[in-house]
Amino acid sequence: MLVPGRIGNESTDEPVLWFSRNQHWEQTAGKACHEAGQPVRRLTMRETYAEGEGLVRYGCDIKRLYAGEVLRRKARITHEDWAALYEAGKLQQAYPAAWCGSVDSMPIDNLVVHVMSERFTWERFEA
Repeated sequence: MLVPGRIGNESTDEPVLWFSRNQHWEQTAGKACHEAGQPVRRLTMRETYAEGEGLVRYGCDIKRLYAGEVLRRKARITHEDWAALYEAGKLQQAYPAAWCGSVDSMPIDNLVVHVMSERFTWERFEA
């Protein structure tokens, strides 16, 4: 199961299982890089791949997800927190309009699974 969770100090009543319509790399998915205990930037896709010993992404039918204002309301995210998430994403060179999500858990056997190859292309994972 993929289970919704909270990110950082996100003040939501409902945790979110985040997805992106960005088919290559969602910039906000990179691990945080810290110096002197403080986050200074997000790792690039290649850096995250190396640090995590690979990358995996899950996909589902977009009709199962909420986006924009509907997602904000479903997750009970305040307008202020939504604006802060949006701005933080833009500062990381993400495209927040591509974000979508669910407040429900999803069994992974109903999802498409891709793994990043050593050639840095997404390949479908077959169990």
